[in-house]
Parts: sequence; structure tokens; C-alpha cells
Amino acid sequence: MANAVITGGTNGIGRSLAARLAREGHRVAVVGRSAAAPEGVELVRGDLSTIAGTAAVAEEVASRFDVVDHLVLGAGRYTRRREVTADGLEHSFALYAVSRFALVERLLPVLERSAAPVVVSLCGVAGLKGPGIQWDDLALSRGFRAFRAVSQGARAADLLGAGFADRHPGSAVRYVLHNPMFVDSGLGAQVGGLRGRALDVVAGWFARSTADAADQVHRFLADPPAVPFTASRAGTPIDPGRPEFDPATAARLYTVLEGITASAR
Repeated sequence: MANAVITGGTNGIGRSLAARLAREGHRVAVVGRSAAAPEGVELVRGDLSTIAGTAAVAEEVASRFDVVDHLVLGAGRYTRRREVTADGLEHSFALYAVSRFALVERLLPVLERSAAPVVVSLCGVAGLKGPGIQWDDLALSRGFRAFRAVSQGARAADLLGAGFADRHPGSAVRYVLHNPMFVDSGLGAQVGGLRGRALDVVAGWFARSTADAADQVHRFLADPPAVPFTASRAGTPIDPGRPEFDPATAARLYTVLEGITASAR
């Protein structure tokens, strides 16, 4: 049986995946700010929007688990208005990029103790077109748009996967980027208003269920890829050589994130 840790696991895809893994007999912990976890699943309460909060979560996970076999990074939140965290970071970038970087780096020792460690990062871009990273204004202080913020965070999350093997050569960790695409996960509540209600109605008609989306993630955990880096969009493999996964750009992001997290210590 495996040890699994899922961020954003108190709702949506993460919650469905946690419940399934627990039913199969695995030891599962979900990370979130909610006080509720699925039956048979441990809860690690924490705030991943701050560097200190992420460090505290990593410390708590490492104190509970000698080995982590599966780390699923699913924490994310759509914000209509610009929010700045306690570290001075734009909220989406803090969740999608900074927390995922810091959590993987801090949990690498317990991941490396696994015979087949897998990191699955959810909801990245996976080759879709959209705004890129605003290197000269990561906080998006000029011309904030909700879609731009989410897109920047998602592209950064993808680059973390693309650059992991170069940063940690020889690591046994298999890093998977997976965009589940349109899933009925209650996003409308975050969007709000008439647009949000309409989104939930459309999702109820056409989107995949969270259980179905969790099933795709489960396949990566049950049968880890043979190669260090894999990208997928709703189950369709994505060429890891795409420009969005450029190694030099990934290395640049790692350097930036090292500086951000070091300055907060």
C-alpha cells in the first residue's frame, strides 16, 4: 500500500482521488484549509498561499510520513480581483508556482525513500495557448486580469515539471503534468455572479465528473511512467519537447523561485 499526499484534496478532483485511494487501503492525507476530509483520510490543515504556511505543511507531512509515494499538487483558486499574499506575491502565482516549488523541494527526501515516487501536478496549461509569464511583473501589478493570473500560474507549474529532472539529475521521482480539462468541480462558485452560475449549469451538462477526472490521475499513480517527465491533457499525451516546456525557461523559473523563497526565510 502507498502513502499519498494531495494538496487541494478537500474538494473537487483531489477529494474524489483521496476517497478512492483510501477505499483501496492506501494511507492518504489531504492538505487544505477546510476542516473536513473524506472518510478514512487524514487532514493536514495549512495555508499554501504563503511561504511560511507551505513550509509548515511540509514539516507536518514529513513528521507523519517516513515515505511519500504519491504527491498530487492540486491546490488552486480562481480569484476575480487581484489578491496579494503576506509575502507580496500575486495569489495565483503563490499557489500554482511558489507553493508547488517549495513543497516538492522540502518533501524530496521522503519522496526519494519510495521505490516508485510520483509527483502529479494538476491543472497546468499542458500546451494550450494563452498569456505567458510576466517576468518583469510577476505580481501583475499592472493590468491584472483573472485569466492572465491563472494562466501565468499554470505555465509556471508546468515549467516546474519540465525542469525538475535537470534540477535533480538521477532522481527516481516521476513528474507528471496533467490538465484534466473541463471538469464539473464547482468552479462557478469561485467565478461568481451570473457567469459563475452559467458555468456550473454548462459543466453539469458537458463536463466530466470529478470521479472520472480522478480516475485519470489514479492511472499515473498505479502505473508510474518510465520516463522522468510526462505531460498529459485529459489523457492525451503531450510532446515534452514543446516550446512551453523549454528547459532554459524552466531553469530561469527555478532560479527566480529560489530567490523568492530564500528571501522569506
